[in-house]
Amino acid sequence: MRTRVHKLFSILLIVSIFASCSDDDDNPVVINEEETITTVKLSVTESGSTTTQEYEWTESSKDDIVLKANTSYNIKIQFLDESNPNDVEDITEEVIAEKDEHFVFYQTTVSGLTFDNASDDTIDTNNVAINISTDWSSGDAATGVIRAFLIHEPTSKTGDSRDDFGGETDIEVDFDVTVE
Repeated sequence: MRTRVHKLFSILLIVSIFASCSDDDDNPVVINEEETITTVKLSVTESGSTTTQEYEWTESSKDDIVLKANTSYNIKIQFLDESNPNDVEDITEEVIAEKDEHFVFYQTTVSGLTFDNASDDTIDTNNVAINISTDWSSGDAATGVIRAFLIHEPTSKTGDSRDDFGGETDIEVDFDVTVE
């Protein structure tokens, strides 16, 4: 009888240990690892034209952008992970899928160059364009730099400087620009 009680007690003890160690986390934390971005491409199409010029930034090189003076352009930005040339990943697709959590911001030192969201841009659930597609207008001849930021989880999607947006910078790239 004593052995039977010990066995029953042992079984109850083992069951209670396993029950107390069960995973009761009903809301696991989703870890959204930062993507690797090795390449940023700008596709530049002059308004009224079907010819597109590609400009590329990589960790080891960058193209210089040449624009015509007093001209409008449509610009599409693309973020790529080309760390494995046999398996290139288009991070832009994830940015678009997570449009509420991303924003592209441009700033420039090029006098007379302005940016606006394009009619074919991706719109988030708050009806804000995220600047995957933008329209640029150049002014008179000038030189300078265009800096593009991919911002993750911005606290605001309006502002005049990077600091106005909050969030984390996924990538920041510079292109030298000549308007001629």
